[in-house]
Amino acid sequence: MAKRILKYILMFSVFLVLQITLIPLLAVYDVYPDLLLVGVILSATRHGTVPAILTGFLVGLAQDITASQLYGLQALSKSVAGFVAGSLSANKVKFDLQITTGIVLVTALAHNLIRDGVYYIHEGYGFFPLLFRYVVPNAIYTTALAAIVQILWPGGLKRKAYEY
Repeated sequence: MAKRILKYILMFSVFLVLQITLIPLLAVYDVYPDLLLVGVILSATRHGTVPAILTGFLVGLAQDITASQLYGLQALSKSVAGFVAGSLSANKVKFDLQITTGIVLVTALAHNLIRDGVYYIHEGYGFFPLLFRYVVPNAIYTTALAAIVQILWPGGLKRKAYEY
């Protein structure tokens, strides 16, 4: 178990560095993928809802500390994302590309709705302008990134059977 935790700490550390350094270079206007969210979804599909919520909170807190202005917002949105992804992936036997992209899309929509809704509340956007300007494009971009990960690493999002 300690080996698995160390592996996830290392993986999310690399993801955090990439999210801060490389991902802004891939931005199209203010739309960019969330690599850490893909990692939380990976945790949810492999280990279930409760570990994904905890992972989402810790990863979001690390992201808040390193690159955020609203402390706790990433922790909250990634915790909710861990819950959504864990709930959607429960009882799934097969994780093919369609199922994986569906889980990622719904999870990214929930995550981005919370994050962007709070972050851009002072801008005076209405619900639908916020939805179509930030929430949906970011979710689609993150889903495309996850689809590429799924294509390159087909067994990456399969549930693991661990003995505790």
